[in-house]
Amino acid sequence: VSLCVYVMYALWVSVPSKAGGAHKKVDCVLVQTPPAVPLLAIVYLYCRFWMKCAFVIDWHNLGYTMLSNPLFSHLARLYEQSMAPLATGHLCVTAAMKSFLQRQFAIPPDTIRVLYDCPNSMFRPRTIQDNHQLLTKLHESLCSACPQKSWYRHLDPSCQTFFTERRQQGVDGREEYVPRVSRPALITSSTSWTPDEDFGQLLEALVGLDETITAKQLSLRIVVVVTGKGPLKTQFLQKISKQRLDNVAIQTVWLEPSDYPRLLACADVGISLHTSTSGLDLPMKILDSFGCHVPVCARNFKCLSELVQDDVNGRVFDTSLQLQDQLFRLLQPLATMSSGSSNSNGWPPHGFGDLARYSRALEGRTKWDENWKQNALPAIETAVASTRSRK
Repeated sequence: VSLCVYVMYALWVSVPSKAGGAHKKVDCVLVQTPPAVPLLAIVYLYCRFWMKCAFVIDWHNLGYTMLSNPLFSHLARLYEQSMAPLATGHLCVTAAMKSFLQRQFAIPPDTIRVLYDCPNSMFRPRTIQDNHQLLTKLHESLCSACPQKSWYRHLDPSCQTFFTERRQQGVDGREEYVPRVSRPALITSSTSWTPDEDFGQLLEALVGLDETITAKQLSLRIVVVVTGKGPLKTQFLQKISKQRLDNVAIQTVWLEPSDYPRLLACADVGISLHTSTSGLDLPMKILDSFGCHVPVCARNFKCLSELVQDDVNGRVFDTSLQLQDQLFRLLQPLATMSSGSSNSNGWPPHGFGDLARYSRALEGRTKWDENWKQNALPAIETAVASTRSRK
């Protein structure tokens, strides 16, 4: 009920006031779904009978696939299936979703435009100074997750983190920020702690990875930072507490919004455990990492290849054993680099081994404003023109 009231207030009060009055013309209403119920019906009635303007649906997922009750899911599908052809135009986030809308919802292909999501401009590579400042802020929290004090007791927190350090250079005392010798690897993963992300799979992979490092007697150490809040977080923490890891430290954190993209930029590799309820949408969390030029290991599902190309800009896995093997192969070079190599400290992050190749493949990706002009704007203009021609 509250959603209905909010939508109706927005359409009949807020929009006219922003447009300059109740009689000011609205050319198009773009509505993102989900949620579909009752949003699509309300907006359709508004566009068809009140404003007589174009009605464009922006499909980010299929709402009915997010419902666990079979009856409600069936009814919601019938609702979405009946509402979809009433729209003037459509945007969707994958080619697979476009194909679904054509086949299952009987939408003409020339009214659908694929608009791939792009990360916000705040998701970008950062300087080592910015990395150091954030890692200094998180240092105490990361230390508390270490399996042994030997990981950090030799560090000076005033100028050193696990990964970076600040030095005074020259007679003028100029500050210089450099990577720390023999630094650990940094893995990040963000989650809403819901059932569609199996963090048990991640934990199994990390336990196996820890055992492999020990068996091979490598100096490799790994810090895993998991961000986010959600209903299954407590359960995951309980499982972590039962593990005895020697080479892997796992810490969950809740970051300020401005710090989240900074953390991603510090990572060597990200991990995505997202599996789409419909199999037709892509994880925004992967795009966030890609915006920072950070490769990911991603859980495989139906249309993931539209974003992650295996062994091109990241890796794709189905099982915890595959993830374990991928992480070991990607991060092992950090422990075996010779001290004389140009990137002997494994810096910049994700700048060694296959990760460096994957990261280069992420450069030059389309930005959001360019993506909007190329794909969204033409679809909206076509929908507006179609509506006007029918008057």
